[in-house]
Amino acid sequence: MIEETLRQFNPWWAKEFISPGIPRPGYVRKIRQTLDLRKLAILFGLRRVGKSTIMKQYVAQALDTLSPDRIYFASMDHPGMERTSIMDILREFRRITSARTDEEVLLLLDEIQHRDGFEQEIKAIIDIDEKVKVVASGSSSLALAHASPHLTGRYRRIPVRPLGFREFLSFRSQEYLEHEPQLMEALTDEYLLTGGMPEYVMTGDPQTLTDVIEDVIYKDICSRYDVQDPKLLKELYFLLMARVGNRLSFSKMGRLVDVSVDTARRYVGYFEEAYLIEIIEREGSPNVRKASPRKCYAPDTGIRAVIAGESGIGSLAENAVYLRLREEGDVRYLLEKEGEIDFLVGGKAVEVKYWDRVEKEQIPCLSRYKGRRVKEKYVVTRRAGPDVGNVSRIPLWRFLGGEERQ
Repeated sequence: MIEETLRQFNPWWAKEFISPGIPRPGYVRKIRQTLDLRKLAILFGLRRVGKSTIMKQYVAQALDTLSPDRIYFASMDHPGMERTSIMDILREFRRITSARTDEEVLLLLDEIQHRDGFEQEIKAIIDIDEKVKVVASGSSSLALAHASPHLTGRYRRIPVRPLGFREFLSFRSQEYLEHEPQLMEALTDEYLLTGGMPEYVMTGDPQTLTDVIEDVIYKDICSRYDVQDPKLLKELYFLLMARVGNRLSFSKMGRLVDVSVDTARRYVGYFEEAYLIEIIEREGSPNVRKASPRKCYAPDTGIRAVIAGESGIGSLAENAVYLRLREEGDVRYLLEKEGEIDFLVGGKAVEVKYWDRVEKEQIPCLSRYKGRRVKEKYVVTRRAGPDVGNVSRIPLWRFLGGEERQ
């Protein structure tokens, strides 16, 4: 029974294998670089963000140097894998393919969060068998966060994000064209409303996004923390999506869904750990950050648009700017008597005004801000135009279309 299942997981054993999906070469490169360092590569991120496809894209590349029957793929959420240890799965792979223990093999383990104690099992394999290179993927940091005590120094975490703007364009068979600003503006609006979840980008079926949310709530949160009322979690999540970019009040959220402040805070923590939301703190000392309300953003603008509606295009633009900036470091917001600045990160202060025109009077705090670590100040708008006083102006399509980090 297990042999039949393992053969189904590995079609490249029997026939030519074509790399699936639209290429996402940045992630494939990171996997290769990690394995070259003799480390375990762990891909993690929101469900259906493309981790399994990326792993198989790496398989297609690995076939250039490895024999097909030395590449082993197994999905840990398959019922046939439940009672078999990872070590025994590796032994079964080697038996089926007649691989010697002194031959290099590639072991790919998908949906690893379904395997309790996976970190000890993988550690044992890495410590005992230097001929095995391991790639794993997981959809929930609720499980993956516990890997570090056992795998310290042996692994590299590779976050898999929803599609960036340029990736979105490639999925839509479009090019990023600096000399076509009107086209880029229209495609940017489309990107904000669609987001970057690959299946939704390809099908346009909003049910794919609501299924993601329900899967995370039921399979990742309720099952792990024994939450008895998933409908309450969904209600709270919908409230959060309606408040993207606003400062959070746990007491208010608790009142709205009829739970205690501590329960509301705990549930929001679950959402964050399961990649359903992203949280930023206020700029300031540790005491200021701890005492001040935090802000919430969606992991994908399409998810926010499907849940909270398409009318708040400015809020979606702010969310998209945050998702781009988080690749540059720890993002925070600034709140002072004079006003607020949306984002501070890595020597940049950024305000989002998704309008065609912006005047200096509309960004007073950003114009006056002289934080000693800030070297660049930007206002992100819908269209290109002259700088606003001492603040550089950049259209959102160009801001998002800058070199994407993966």
